[in-house]
Amino acid sequence: MSLTVKPFRAFRPQAKRVKEVVLPTFDNLTEKQLNKILKESEYNFLNVVSPEAFYPGISKTNSRKHAYDHLQSMIRNKIIFQEDDECFYVYHLNKYKKNLYGIVASININNQSKKKILKHEAIYNERSKSILKTLKNTKMQVGPVYLSFRDKTNLNLIINKYKKIKPLYKFKTLGGTTRSLWRVSEVKDIDYIKKEYTKVKKFYIADGHHRFSALEDLLKSTKNKQSVNMLSAIFDQSNINILGFHRIANIKNYDHEIFISKIKKLFPLTKKTKFKSPRKDGILMIYTKKQWYAVDLSSNKKIYRNYETDTDILEKVIIKTISNKSNGMKLKNLINVPGKSDHVELSKQVDKGLADAAFFICPLAIKKIMSLADRNRVVPKKSTYFDPKPADGLVNLLMDI
Repeated sequence: MSLTVKPFRAFRPQAKRVKEVVLPTFDNLTEKQLNKILKESEYNFLNVVSPEAFYPGISKTNSRKHAYDHLQSMIRNKIIFQEDDECFYVYHLNKYKKNLYGIVASININNQSKKKILKHEAIYNERSKSILKTLKNTKMQVGPVYLSFRDKTNLNLIINKYKKIKPLYKFKTLGGTTRSLWRVSEVKDIDYIKKEYTKVKKFYIADGHHRFSALEDLLKSTKNKQSVNMLSAIFDQSNINILGFHRIANIKNYDHEIFISKIKKLFPLTKKTKFKSPRKDGILMIYTKKQWYAVDLSSNKKIYRNYETDTDILEKVIIKTISNKSNGMKLKNLINVPGKSDHVELSKQVDKGLADAAFFICPLAIKKIMSLADRNRVVPKKSTYFDPKPADGLVNLLMDI
């Protein structure tokens, strides 16, 4: 039995206010860009999702009140408005010279949904709890759960029809993504989309694990509710772009020679005259002391077959081996670096003394992610970085809770 994918009466911004309203993707912003948004965007959805960004130190009670009042002000002043009819939306993302198309919809989730909507990444529980509180407070889903699927459909017939006409919006967000959106309101097109999605046996969460977890908890905590609706942005596996999620490490009592020798005992390690991007899983690039090294993780069959990803091996084997009382070194912190940062940026962090070593990790392929999810495997937090991805605040779902 497939999940129910359906149209909905969205709240969305007036076209002239869309760039002001849409919530920024923080990973794509510099501190300067974020500060500009905080100063100039009176009606940005950041006020609803995270009032603390505008008012550091605000109490939890006042934060909830500010979020609710701000959302109501956006509705009252017609900054955002609700559609008269239930619609689907065709969504276009353009970045890195790639054109990605998907459908924005509502999906009815219930206690059986975990068998149909599969996860692949661990979450931060506090983040999920924070989203749950916002959902209960505002009754509005501002950001979609970003989903993918592998089943064959004929949805391109709909997408090709709509991309030939003028979109509701076409604009570029900070971070470099151009976004376009079309409303699908014709009954025959709506029926066609619903029919095509019945072919999809499983959906896979690309981005939005915390949101999905919050909705699962909401369902558990809502009395007399058998299901809740989930705002979803659905892109097939050929319309997904994945980058790596790299790491930089600060190590107490760092000793370069011991660091390298410890790794060599586990895996072949080769000095490189210049950086070379790994083209497949199993090759890890390390930068330390102005030198790039290639580490062949896959050559150690005993270790490699016991871990699902290169990130697992880095965090659970290499870092654990380096952080050892016998050699006096200890990990102070391991920082996640979004995949939009290239190897030059990683090496700069080390050269400036902000880190002792940087690790460039090969991106997981979408097929590998789906395979992990099928086997109920979970990779470490911040293992996958999707860019571009749907923006928050562009299409919003009012919840019946």
